[in-house]
Amino acid sequence: MCHRAPPDYSLNTYMGIHLGIEKLEAVILNSKFELIHNAVIRYDVDLPEYKTQKGVNPGVDLDQFEVNPVMYIKALHILFNCLVSQGADLYKVAAIAGAAHHHGAIYWSLAGLRALCGLSALTSLHEQLTEKCFTLRSLYWVNDDCIHTQCSAMDKAVGGARKLKKITGSHAFAGLTGPEIRNVHVTYPDEYQRTVRISLISSFLASLLTGTMASIDHSDGSLMNLLDIHEKEWSKVLLEACAPELASRLMPPIATNRLQGRINKYYVTRWKFRSDCMIVAATNSNSSLLASIKDQENVIILSLSQHDMIILPTMECNTEEEGQTMCHPTIPNAYMSLFRFPNGGLVRERICQEVADGSWTQFDEMLADTPIGNEGNIAIHFDEMELTPKAQGTLRWDSAISELATEALTGRQRFEPRFEARAVIEAQMMHHCGIVVGTGLIIDSNTRIIAIGEHSSNSSILQIVADVFNAPVYRYEMPADPRLMGAAYRARYAFYEYREVNCNCCKCKIRHGSQPQLSYSEFIQNSPDYLKLACEPTPNCDKIYAPLKDRYAQMQRQLAASKPIREARFEEDPNAFRQL
Repeated sequence: MCHRAPPDYSLNTYMGIHLGIEKLEAVILNSKFELIHNAVIRYDVDLPEYKTQKGVNPGVDLDQFEVNPVMYIKALHILFNCLVSQGADLYKVAAIAGAAHHHGAIYWSLAGLRALCGLSALTSLHEQLTEKCFTLRSLYWVNDDCIHTQCSAMDKAVGGARKLKKITGSHAFAGLTGPEIRNVHVTYPDEYQRTVRISLISSFLASLLTGTMASIDHSDGSLMNLLDIHEKEWSKVLLEACAPELASRLMPPIATNRLQGRINKYYVTRWKFRSDCMIVAATNSNSSLLASIKDQENVIILSLSQHDMIILPTMECNTEEEGQTMCHPTIPNAYMSLFRFPNGGLVRERICQEVADGSWTQFDEMLADTPIGNEGNIAIHFDEMELTPKAQGTLRWDSAISELATEALTGRQRFEPRFEARAVIEAQMMHHCGIVVGTGLIIDSNTRIIAIGEHSSNSSILQIVADVFNAPVYRYEMPADPRLMGAAYRARYAFYEYREVNCNCCKCKIRHGSQPQLSYSEFIQNSPDYLKLACEPTPNCDKIYAPLKDRYAQMQRQLAASKPIREARFEEDPNAFRQL
């Protein structure tokens, strides 16, 4: 038995890094989860030489975007300089965890692999890891017909779209990395042939920190259409369907709580990091967001952004339902469901412009001037093809329209401006609520809705969320982005799990004390409570919305049965698809 006194780790700090689409951020927390340093590098502003707009460059195709990986590398270099200039003592950083967006991949050349493994502290990162280290820029496509072709090919390889979703947790669609890699192989065969390793943006960040090729974690790998989320291994049939010799270009996947190694000596020499600073596996932004939540039981995470999103933590792997099923980042053998809604904030902003000249103050006054239920006026606005159900277009019903009448097919042309304002919000929330209920989740008095995103600051919208869901709504009031905080929390727990709770002396390597090791959720209960109650449901609101939800569901079915505008134009003129 070890008689050594446990060392004092109270002066250690822990870093979270988020590599986003538009900016690179970092936070440093102390051992009590308190924020002590924060730094942000905005690509458009701080790295103008890369000429990005909202963090990306347009590609050769209409729906293609690209990013020079060297921009991310240079941003990381500037980020650490920025932290040092603030007075951050990087020697105290005991562990680093990362998160990143999931758009595109990094294609390493042999020269890049050699440069990564031989970093010299005499020159900056971006002077060593130049464009020749990559066979391609990071590419991703949005709703491009060539990607749909690759998705269909991957579906066919495993016996259909339903089988692919059962294996990987997601249908194949534009935005997932597997179809994108397949498209790179087809479109750029020479560049693919020269590629020796492929990283996601998250594992790319971890690779930069360790100076070695980092593995893709289970949670981020769930968004590739390549990982068998049941076995947590690459699916051989999908690797073969995606691209030749792909297995040799991917590192074996690892659990999200695993360590990638220690920080490279480059950072020890350059910025005085401690040599034993642990690098935790990096994951995707949404998984990192989930990691920032202390109590995940009966929680619905609702992101109110340009494209709305719902995240549901779950213990079951239900790949039969709509949306995406991913490996949970912090709970072993658990999962998270992800639902994306193309018609979110952009639709709200359009209606606000139409009825209130873009003034949200006036828009909120309209919401306050209309009753709960909007006197039966419901308006569905699917400007883009909605994912669930597959529908596109606009349909308005007032209380006088019968579901069986001919006028139900076309609906009303327009409501009064104040009714238009409430109609768009209520319909969106009834849609989102229907998706949640469809998963089997029972919404009751113990359910908490956590609202995030730019529109979560609008109290009038949140009140409608609370009324439609009949559940209290909480707002995150963290001192930094929850995705950043989630990464820093994972770094803090990794140090506890791998170092603090264990005695690492050569003679024993036993657990300190007699208490069992705390789980991640148990450990972060000591973190500050940043959830603040925003609003509670209005009494008896459920009696008002229950019949309206049934009516809304009928409207959805009506709209889904009609011909989508986008598909109709494509059939008439194949070139019209690119013009939309």
